[in-house]
Amino acid sequence: MRAVAEKPSAREARALRGFVEAGGYVAIDAEHYARAVGSADGRVRWRRIERIGRTGAGVTPWPVTAPRQTPGGAGPRLEYEVSLLSAVEEVAVRAYLSPRNPALPTGGLRYGVSFDGGEPQVVDINAVTGADDGLMNKQWARNTSDNVNVTVTRHAISGPGVHRLTFWMVDPTVVLQRLVIDTGGLTPTYLGPLESRRI
Repeated sequence: MRAVAEKPSAREARALRGFVEAGGYVAIDAEHYARAVGSADGRVRWRRIERIGRTGAGVTPWPVTAPRQTPGGAGPRLEYEVSLLSAVEEVAVRAYLSPRNPALPTGGLRYGVSFDGGEPQVVDINAVTGADDGLMNKQWARNTSDNVNVTVTRHAISGPGVHRLTFWMVDPTVVLQRLVIDTGGLTPTYLGPLESRRI
């Protein structure tokens, strides 16, 4: 077993903002966003749901009857400021979501993720879970017993520094529990790592 110590220089430390990478990852509880932005018409906003997550509260777009949104631009979103220290060109973002069924007749249950104003990657949670095989889909059963559905997206980044991670609303009823950015050091644990330090 080895320990990795990362100590930024005094100049680098002064430039740190938001959640700071340590040990090759950044872990963020959903409710600790830097900014929550509702829809431009004011009909969609974000709501905190106490104790819905495995490690704390969750955040969801509100109301549950809201129409599907197109991610990007001025759409409803949660913004998180993070400081990455690793010299990597790509990161993996794990979204920890509450297991849910789609609420719209259009099917699917989608959200989007982007870095630094880039094009949002849209994930259909139901497509990742898989179709019901008539005997109760095994992945769905695991997600509900664990109270989490973890999906992964990969993003190119411009290297170390302060970045903005954005979680976009697409469909209502998506409940975000936490986000974990893996820069290469994340090790698997049942509940995921403790939340990173925030400056």
